[in-house]
Amino acid sequence: MKYGRLLTRLYNTPLAIAQSKLDVLTSEVTLKLLAGESLSSVPSPDRQDVPQQTSVIRVFDSLVSKNGGGDSGSTSYESITNQINSAISNGSTKLTFYIDSPGGEVNGLFGLAAFIASLPSKGIETEAVTDGSATSAAYVIASACQTIHATESSILGSIGVIMTLINVAEADKKAGIEYTILRSKEDKALINPHEPLPTKAIEDATKMLSVLDNIMNKTVSENRPTLSMDTIMSLAGGTVLAEEALSLGLIDGIVTSANDVINSKPKSSQPLSTTTAKGNTMTLEEALAKNIQLSSELDALKASTTLEVAKAKQAEQTRVLGILDAAATFKLSAELATKRIKAGASIEDTVEMFEGIKEALQMANPVDTATAMQSSITTETVESKEGDFLSDFMSAVDKFTGVK
Repeated sequence: MKYGRLLTRLYNTPLAIAQSKLDVLTSEVTLKLLAGESLSSVPSPDRQDVPQQTSVIRVFDSLVSKNGGGDSGSTSYESITNQINSAISNGSTKLTFYIDSPGGEVNGLFGLAAFIASLPSKGIETEAVTDGSATSAAYVIASACQTIHATESSILGSIGVIMTLINVAEADKKAGIEYTILRSKEDKALINPHEPLPTKAIEDATKMLSVLDNIMNKTVSENRPTLSMDTIMSLAGGTVLAEEALSLGLIDGIVTSANDVINSKPKSSQPLSTTTAKGNTMTLEEALAKNIQLSSELDALKASTTLEVAKAKQAEQTRVLGILDAAATFKLSAELATKRIKAGASIEDTVEMFEGIKEALQMANPVDTATAMQSSITTETVESKEGDFLSDFMSAVDKFTGVK
């Protein structure tokens, strides 16, 4: 089918696009293509090269992940990346993202936003301006810039994700077409336009949208410190005009026209720099490299510390259990073992001490077991005497060793 690839990008797939644009795409593109109708050709901004002498990055109309989205009027994230790299390679130190777009595909969006957000660390000043729409995916791109400006009539927001599920089963029936869908696994491609949508398909799609929505909210809130998560949630995916957008923190200022921003000069024609504690100046790139190095060293130190703590914990556990085992072996009290543990004594020293105690006990209370069994001296009597001696002996040990 002609435009088959374009169709896969318009329905049954998550989109970060304004509802008004989606309605137009659905009625004027998706349904027409499904009905086998042709589309009129519209020049695509993807085919327009940004003049090398400019630092304006054009973000117009529907946004798609890669080139080849069809002649429906689109800008791809791939072409935006190419525009950025071309401008930087030609010496631009300031990039102005000129936006007039309702948004578009989710695929590839967050990677592009992260790339734009990283540019200031490379000495590149970034700003966004719109004199039309900067909604959904287009606003995510704008939020990755250091500043955002808009004209009074501009529309901003629509921070959310949407998916259109189309069912043409009735149309197939009227056309005399019957589809039989065979699956190797029961959940394979549940969302199919030629059969009724099962409940699980809707549940799975809703779950996917929730995850993507969370990613979008997090991306925007991290890139725009002036825009809280509570504000994003309160917008509920809706759009606002520039004045309200300014009060909510979606933009940084209102301008008369996009040219006010586009024609402004970079804050500095030199790479951004920072100063060390010793007064030595380094470029921001050098500072970033140093920061990465220090970060790596800190991670290594943390890992080493964690390992040493684990080793120390294991060694202490072994020492404690060893002393308790020694006390049980020599039939000495847990109280004496506890004192040795608290004193930080080693297992070897403790065993040597316990051996001395046991020998002293045996010398002080020589008892012939066979004789004791035949005489009136009972086992209880022996244990009682031994216990009295052990108590006196332990007191003497405490005085001698200084253990409290």
